[in-house]
This record gives sequence, C-alpha cells and structure tokens, in this order.
Amino acid sequence: MPEPLMEYQALLRNLMSPCYFAVKYYQVNNTKTHFMYYVAIVCPDNLNNKIKGFKLWMQEKFGCTVALKSPAHITLIPPFWFKGDDENMLLEAISTFRSSIGEIDIHLQDFAHFSNRVLYISIKQNDLLNRIRRETEQHFIYTLGDIIKKETRPFTPHITIANRDLKPGDFLKAWEHFSHKKFEETFIPSQLSLLKLSPDKWNVISEKNWTKA
Repeated sequence: MPEPLMEYQALLRNLMSPCYFAVKYYQVNNTKTHFMYYVAIVCPDNLNNKIKGFKLWMQEKFGCTVALKSPAHITLIPPFWFKGDDENMLLEAISTFRSSIGEIDIHLQDFAHFSNRVLYISIKQNDLLNRIRRETEQHFIYTLGDIIKKETRPFTPHITIANRDLKPGDFLKAWEHFSHKKFEETFIPSQLSLLKLSPDKWNVISEKNWTKA
C-alpha cells in the first residue's frame, strides 16, 4: 500500500476516535488563555462555616474534596469557559445587573441527593429565587451572547455537600448519616457573586447588590 494512503487512513482512524475529540476539547479549553467562571448566591460566612463542617466530614470519611473548593453557594449560572483577556466583559455584566425583587428569604431544610453522586442541602420552594435565577440568566445571555447557554433542566436550588468525587459505593454510607440529620437555616441575600477557578479553588472576584443601580 502506498505510504501516503497509509498515512491518510491513520488520520481517518484518529478523527473517528472519541478520544481524539476529548483530547482536542481539552487542548482548546484547558489553556492559559481561558478560565472557568460561574455566577451564584454565596452564603454568608457564618452559614458557610456550618456547611463547611459537613464537607469536612465527607472529606474525613470518604476523601471527598471537590465541594471544599467552593464556598457554600446556590448556583445561578453553571460553570463556563471564558477568555481571560476579556474578563472585564464579565465584570461589566455583573456590575450592570439589577432587579426589582429586593432581598429574598432563603430557607435551608435538611439534606437530599441527586442519584448516588451528589449530596446537598435542600432549599424550600421560593418563587423569588426562581425569578432571580431567570433574570440573571437572561441578563448574562443578553450581555455576553451564546457564551452563556440557556439552562433547559428544571431549576433545583441546592447547596452541595459532595459531588463529583463521591463514589457510588460510599453514597449509601454517607446518606445513612445525612438522611437522619436535621438542618434548618435562613439567610437573606441581595447580591450576586462571580467566581473564578484558580488551580485549586473557586474565588469570588466580583459581587453586585442587585437592589442598587
């Protein structure tokens, strides 16, 4: 078989491989020019410290550390990639957000889970919280375009205790512990936070009180 034809066939095999696309995605997105961000309502320090205790228990018992990289929060816009040189656009987007909603009473109540991979603190149904999430999403899509994807899944506000590194085999043991625990707290937020991923943790880089111009 002629050598050019052999090289062409090898290229085709690479292009058809899912691993090829996975590697290419990593190469494009995991660079020094792009960073990951998300938008959330971050819990106040006193509440964050209480919730951090649950995360530390998961670390001690099962080695779960991913949730410790973020402060306790309610995600409004999930993590997305954005060019670091254009970060000012994100800062401008959050600084221009405003809502007529005012402060929101958020009630945390006990624990729940998504399948056997995510443990979280439940948040009582709250129409104003649903509305602030919609308004935040609409504002960021309007400001930044299709970089922000419209969420198609139902909004289930929660505060994560353990997620990606919770092994299915450890889930039942962890759930046995948390399913019997009672936890009730309330906080009254009125600001959005923009968080950015550094090598080992998420940091708040900007905040905006949505009741003020």
